[in-house]
Amino acid sequence: MTIKVADFSIRFTSGSSFFFDEGYLPFLVSAVDRPDATVVCKKGIPTTLFDGCETLFEAKSDTQRFYSVLKYGDSLGFILYNQQGSNDIQQMTVLDTTLSHWTIYSEPMEDGRLYPMKYPMGPILLYYLVVKNDAVMIHASGIFDGVKGRIFTGFSGTGKSTMAKQWLSCGSIVINDDRLIIRRVGDQYRMYNTPMYYADQPKSAPVDAVHLIRHFPENITQRIVGAKAVSKVMAFCIQNNFDKKFIQNYIGFLTGLCLSAGIYETGFVPDTDIVRYIQQHEE
Repeated sequence: MTIKVADFSIRFTSGSSFFFDEGYLPFLVSAVDRPDATVVCKKGIPTTLFDGCETLFEAKSDTQRFYSVLKYGDSLGFILYNQQGSNDIQQMTVLDTTLSHWTIYSEPMEDGRLYPMKYPMGPILLYYLVVKNDAVMIHASGIFDGVKGRIFTGFSGTGKSTMAKQWLSCGSIVINDDRLIIRRVGDQYRMYNTPMYYADQPKSAPVDAVHLIRHFPENITQRIVGAKAVSKVMAFCIQNNFDKKFIQNYIGFLTGLCLSAGIYETGFVPDTDIVRYIQQHEE
């Protein structure tokens, strides 16, 4: 089976059939000759696979381990944990040195099917796909009003989904309200939606502006440029910063994006007045 996200194609192979969440189904496509990534899915978790391997990065909270990245020879290894709070191992994965070929080990479901993109495997795979290409993945909402494409990003609770709803109520298209991929296509930057827990058709739009948002007593926006703009946007990009090459790729990409699109610090009142305000006050 093959899925296509942000025009990247990912081919899955196995001796067993697959299960994909509802959100991935609109991204299923016919097989392509040269996929951007290949995934071999195997039954069973070889729990000693990474014994003695150095941990490079770990994503966790005070109560939950999400995943670990390990040095596995010249390749990368991943241990993914059950996201329901049990911290049991859910999957083990190996990614080759080209960042293009994955092997995913997991236990089959009760009906025998394999579930290769079970969260958080999906976002992890997409991250390592974009980091080797001219692209980034960012926590943000994105809209297209028929003229301009805009990205709204910020810390959790600052209003990304709220902002998307205001633009939607004014007739704009919501590309995604949580996780976007931004790619350079020729001399243009474009945003793409990624599979979510709900079904949504693949969508894309140009990136004309990026707004770093926060709730505020009044609507206000100010353009920022240079290193400040790059660092502010980078703070909301999804990153595993254990490799200098990854950081350099992101900085180079975002430097170009910040030269191409307007970057703004924007405070807003959560009603539709913000739509007209932004349309009138962007440079």
